[in-house]
Amino acid sequence: MARDARGAAGLWWLAAIGGLLSCASTSGWAGALPAECQAPGSHEAGSVAVETRAEEDGLPVFNLFVSESLPDEERDYQARLVYRGRCLPVQLRFRGDTSRHFPKRSYTLDFSRDAPFDEPLLAEGFTGRRKVVLVSPFNDNSYLRHRLAFTLWNRMAPDHIQVKTFSAIVYVNGRYMGLYAVVDHLNAHLLAAQGLDRDGDLFKADGDDANFSRLTYETHEPKRYLHQGFEKKAGIPESGPGAHDSIAAFTAFVADSGPERFRVERDAWMEAREYEDWWIFATLVTANDSVAKNAYHYRARGGRWRPIPWDLDASFGQNWDTRRNEPEDRTTYASRNRLFARMLEDPAIAGPLRERYRVLLQGELRAEVVLGLIDQYAREIAPAARRDEVHWRQQYLDFFRWRTRTDFTTFDEEVEYLRRWVRQRWSALESQRP
Repeated sequence: MARDARGAAGLWWLAAIGGLLSCASTSGWAGALPAECQAPGSHEAGSVAVETRAEEDGLPVFNLFVSESLPDEERDYQARLVYRGRCLPVQLRFRGDTSRHFPKRSYTLDFSRDAPFDEPLLAEGFTGRRKVVLVSPFNDNSYLRHRLAFTLWNRMAPDHIQVKTFSAIVYVNGRYMGLYAVVDHLNAHLLAAQGLDRDGDLFKADGDDANFSRLTYETHEPKRYLHQGFEKKAGIPESGPGAHDSIAAFTAFVADSGPERFRVERDAWMEAREYEDWWIFATLVTANDSVAKNAYHYRARGGRWRPIPWDLDASFGQNWDTRRNEPEDRTTYASRNRLFARMLEDPAIAGPLRERYRVLLQGELRAEVVLGLIDQYAREIAPAARRDEVHWRQQYLDFFRWRTRTDFTTFDEEVEYLRRWVRQRWSALESQRP
C-alpha cells in the first residue's frame, strides 16, 4: 500500500476511535500533550522531521518520544509512544540494576487507564496492558532467551500466572535503539486481568537474601528481619507496619517447620505444584539469576503463595554476564533457596517431583518442542537481530563486564549455540534422573 493510502487509513481509524491524540514532539518536551496529532507518518522532533514506523524487519515498532535531558534517576518521566498509528501518553522509567549500565537501556512504560497498550495480533493477544517492559537484550546476542524461557514457563501448566512476550523494534526520539523483548509487567493490573485478586500481596525478591531461610545468603548470619530480600510491589497495606508480615510468615514456615509439618502443611501455605514447577524450570534452563533473587511471589487475600520467575537473560547456557554454563551442570540450587532444599530432602516430595520432571521432559517440554520454538523465533527476528548486531556489536564486545571473553559469537552462532546446548542438556537430564 502506498504511503499516502496507509496514512489515510490510519487517520480514519484514529478518528473512528474518538479523535486524535497528540504526538507533536520537541527534544525537551515535558508538558501536557497538545490537542491534536500531526498527520500520521511523521512527527516533529525539534526542527527535524522524525518518521514513525508501524513495522520494520517484520516486527512492530515502538516510537518513543522523551526529553533528551532526562537525568539518570529512578523515577518516572512523561513521554509518549506512537505504536501502529496510535499516539499514547506514557510514563517512562529506566529499569534494572544491571541493565542501567548497558549502553542499550531497558524501559518500563506505564499507560493510563483510558489509553492502555494493545497489541492484539502477537503473543496470543497482548491487550489492555497498563504496564509494559521493554527488555534490552544487550547481554543476550541470541535475542531469544527471555521469550523462550517465559514461553516454557507458560507451557508447563496453563494455570501458572502467565507472562507474555513478543519481539519489537524501538526508536527513541527518532534514533534507532534496536531489537527488544516486550514483556508483561508483574503488577496488580496484570493479576486482575488473569482473574486474580488485585489486592493480593505481590513481592519481588530484590536480593539473594530472599532465600526462605533465617540466615543471609552470603554470610550465613541471622537476618535482621525475615522479609529481608523482599520488596513489596502490591497488596494492602503497601508499606509501613504489617506490609511484610505475610512473606515473613511464609519464610518462617519454610525455615522452621520440621519435615512432617512441612510435608503436611505446605499445601495450605502454597500452590505446591507451582513451586515444584519453579524448581524444575530453574534447573532445566539453568535460570541462575532467578532461583531466589528476582522471582516474584503472589498470594491472594486468604489464598496460597504462587511463584513467577523473572529476569531470565541468565539461562540456556549463559550467566547474566554472558559467560558460558555447561549443559551437563547438575546444580539443584538447594544452597541458594531453602524452599528448594526442603522439597528435595523429603523423599515423599522429591520422588513425585522428579517423576513430574521426567514427564515434562518427554511431553510439553521435550527437546523437539524447545528446538522448534528456537527455530520459529530465530526466523522471526533474524533480519532485525542482524541489524541490531551491526549497530551495537562493538559496544557489546567492549563492555567491561565481559570484554575479557575469548569465545564471543555472532547472532547466528549464538542461535546455534542455543540449539546445541538444549540438545546436550536435555540428553543429560534424560540419561540421569534430575
